[in-house]
Amino acid sequence: MSPAELTLHFRNEETLRDLERVADALGVSPDELAEVAIEHELVSVGVGLDQKLSRTLDRLKGYSEADRERDIEAFSQGEVDFEDPLRARREDPQDAYGIGALFAHPVERG
Repeated sequence: MSPAELTLHFRNEETLRDLERVADALGVSPDELAEVAIEHELVSVGVGLDQKLSRTLDRLKGYSEADRERDIEAFSQGEVDFEDPLRARREDPQDAYGIGALFAHPVERG
């Protein structure tokens, strides 16, 4: 069985140089150092994720029918009380290529 391969492309060339310098100082290859760093990060994220999911599950277990009804009421009231800041507005800029006009009228299907 051959080892799995992954080619990494660094957006910042200095990051690669740093990886090579640290690997050289530790006496390991850049590949080995990168692999250990990735494994460590994945384990760290996994542990944190597991804790977050457990806390979320505990909160959901404590969520009652009354909580749900209260939240539905609060959401509904918010829809009435506050104007939507992302409400769409029709603009009428110059349509040099006629693209806007294509969407302005219903298309007949036949």
